[in-house]
Amino acid sequence: MVIRDTTALGALAGIAATIPQLIIDFLFVQFGFSKYYAFQLSAGIFVSERFTDDALGLLLGGMVWMATAMILGIATVYYLKKTGTDFWWLKGIIVSNLLMYTFIFGFLFNIGAGQVVPLDIPTNLTMFITNVIFGITVAYLVLRWGDNSLLYAKK
Repeated sequence: MVIRDTTALGALAGIAATIPQLIIDFLFVQFGFSKYYAFQLSAGIFVSERFTDDALGLLLGGMVWMATAMILGIATVYYLKKTGTDFWWLKGIIVSNLLMYTFIFGFLFNIGAGQVVPLDIPTNLTMFITNVIFGITVAYLVLRWGDNSLLYAKK
């Protein structure tokens, strides 16, 4: 599959990159390491904590998570186009952890944007690790699925 559109490439790579991220997140919660699923955290931006673990709350959280993943995917495409594809894995980690982990989890949640704010180390470590996984995966998929003329265009 070769994708020639920047937005479509980033959005699809972002959605697909959530698969390994959410599997790890699920396992960390199931094994008792993390307190919250990723979808609970994203739903907690819009609803109170008591609604984040029911079916509709998790559905809302999933939609918010996917929308954010698409935005991060698009940002990754533009970053790779601008800076080149050398060290693609590192650039994916930088985009993911700067925008998602540092800005959203680190800043917005702590100024009251979320109803669910994990203040324990294991949950925060889980979010960091899963964002690293997402960043590497999304950058890989951008390179794998993206048309060479899109990624290596003349500046």
